[in-house]
Amino acid sequence: MMVHLPADIECWGCERMFSTFSGMIIHLERGSCPSGINAKDLNKSAAMCYQWSHFIYDQYRICLLSREHDNSCSCTPYPFKCPDCDIGFPHLSALFQHVGTRSCDQELDKGAIGKLMHWLKNRHA
Repeated sequence: MMVHLPADIECWGCERMFSTFSGMIIHLERGSCPSGINAKDLNKSAAMCYQWSHFIYDQYRICLLSREHDNSCSCTPYPFKCPDCDIGFPHLSALFQHVGTRSCDQELDKGAIGKLMHWLKNRHA
């Protein structure tokens, strides 16, 4: 069913359209957007959000703020967490994908995740 969703989410950095918010975030994380926005930019912004403690494990915030978190980072490969079910995720896009597929009671446009989406859009759109 996800394949048949309309592509109505515009990238924050270019004119490319996506059918899911997590798909747009993956595009940015990969650094394939002409805007130059990448995973480290998004991770740092997420760590700067005043709701950060709801979706980032405390001990990894400094690493994300310093833009040092990547596959060679000595901290966990799962710095992000779902505010509802506390499952860990390696990438911000994976967290948004989890929430977007309604795997738990957290909704994309509500609570800490909704505030994170708004914060990221204000910083990068």
